[in-house]
Amino acid sequence: MTLETQPTPALSASQRRCHVLLMLYAPLTAVQLEIISEINRVDLRTTWDDLAEVTCEIQRIHHLDVMQYSEKECRIEGDTLAQRLCLFHGLRRTLRISPDFVPRYFLPWLHIAFESQPCPKAALRTDILGMMIEDCSSLLPKGLSEHDGKLMRICLQYCLWQNGAWKNAPSSGLRFTEQQRRWLREKAEYTAARELFMQLQTLSNGLLDDGECEFFTLMLRMLKTHSYQSSGSTEDQRLLLHIESLVGRFQEVAGMKFSSYEGLVGQLFAHLGPAIERCHFGIGIDNLMQEEVNRMYPRLVRTTREALEGFEHEYLIQLSEDEIGLVAITFGAWLMQGNALQEKQILLLTHDNPQLEEAVEQQIREATLLPLNIKYQTLTDFYKFGAPSGVAMIVTPYATRSTDADPLVIHTQLPLAKEQRKRIRSLLEAP
Repeated sequence: MTLETQPTPALSASQRRCHVLLMLYAPLTAVQLEIISEINRVDLRTTWDDLAEVTCEIQRIHHLDVMQYSEKECRIEGDTLAQRLCLFHGLRRTLRISPDFVPRYFLPWLHIAFESQPCPKAALRTDILGMMIEDCSSLLPKGLSEHDGKLMRICLQYCLWQNGAWKNAPSSGLRFTEQQRRWLREKAEYTAARELFMQLQTLSNGLLDDGECEFFTLMLRMLKTHSYQSSGSTEDQRLLLHIESLVGRFQEVAGMKFSSYEGLVGQLFAHLGPAIERCHFGIGIDNLMQEEVNRMYPRLVRTTREALEGFEHEYLIQLSEDEIGLVAITFGAWLMQGNALQEKQILLLTHDNPQLEEAVEQQIREATLLPLNIKYQTLTDFYKFGAPSGVAMIVTPYATRSTDADPLVIHTQLPLAKEQRKRIRSLLEAP
């Protein structure tokens, strides 16, 4: 009798790309693409595609690049702090969606690399590092979770290896601006990070660069969960105050009120807390729909940008367009939800001038903060079949003959007159 063996399930694209990123960080001379293909169980063409996706992501979020040294080998290059932050986020995601990869491949490669370094082997022991992290956790306003502790242990081992490698390259090391240092040293996490740094410095016989203390603080900051309902810290109370001011400013500029408030503030708190950190340390965010958001909700984005000016001034930051876009989407969703408004169906009648029709669509979108579903129909089909059901408004830049259409056709001429904009907005924002 023979035992049936189950085929190994194929890795998802997200899992493969997590592996690609960590292999780019592996302490090897350079990453061979054949090794990546073998570990991910895919052909070389798929590995090239995965590498291209990873390259686009780290360029967008961390402003790093992947340099190809030969047809088969490549390596991440860019600012040292950005590289370390990219690794932190990569490890965090890999431990979530492909946890076996790190102990099976990444850590063994790291431990082999330690063999050529003077760092005491005790510094690699997970029990010793675990006790240090527990001591660190006890000094935090809210302790670290088991998952966060595991992530910290792996990051600390990588920091030790990298600092050993830097001993032969004096110009290497983490570089923080004076503003970044001040920002981190004012945080509650700095005391815990300082204690962790001192313990690890003793264990490693003074191996660590001074900048690691700030980096440990930054790691702890990025592990913080931002929830305004469960925090009474001075920092979080300040954030809550400025978010409430932001909401008030948005209502003032928009001329609309949020009937539901607490949920909106909580969602903004969860987004803007980490966003402040991202701005201070040049970390981007994935918002692949930003161009679409700008096109479909121009007035909402513009209003959000204006409302955020005071918030940015308070924290000495400049939010990226991607960050602003996500805040705008949050405002738009709560305007709809809180006021029980539905997405309006608009019909745009077309004829023979696509550029004019596109301009009319943008003018209509500029008239309101709310999402619109704008469909196109030719004048010929409109006269023949009438408007589809559920249409709230019909607009066209072309002269039309009288029909029995309900709602009535609005003839638009660009630019829209003030009274016409007001009429369109009142129709669009009516319950």
